[in-house]
Amino acid sequence: MAQPAALSIRPGVAAVIRDALGRILLHRRRVGGGWAPPSGAVEPGEDLVASLHREVREETGLTVTIERLVGIYSDPTYQIVHYPDGRAVHFVTCVFCCRVEAGTLQGSAEGLEWGWFSPEFLPDDLLSYTRVWIQDALAEPQVVVR
Repeated sequence: MAQPAALSIRPGVAAVIRDALGRILLHRRRVGGGWAPPSGAVEPGEDLVASLHREVREETGLTVTIERLVGIYSDPTYQIVHYPDGRAVHFVTCVFCCRVEAGTLQGSAEGLEWGWFSPEFLPDDLLSYTRVWIQDALAEPQVVVR
């Protein structure tokens, strides 16, 4: 019987990016298949802000301004990601509200497709953590710890 993959834990960052029309940038992720904001792991020696800006640039080609911290998310119900190679990572993710500062969207290969969505008309197949992150990002400004 095959042993389950060891669960590792990593710090992560995510950006709920809004454009001038208030739309939210999402991509259909290769891992999980649903829609989510740009996100990724903090690299060794990197602070949260540098990590967020790097991830956004790598995944979208955009430069963003951070408006506020939405919250810190660690609930294993939706913060464990299972990868096709068998790895499982429990992310502790700092989610930030951001706005586009410069650039043109150039979605990376991490996403199968990219799009701007009105908060009232989000795709039905959001990943579970995406629903929580966006709900909190659109709520009254307060830092959430989940």
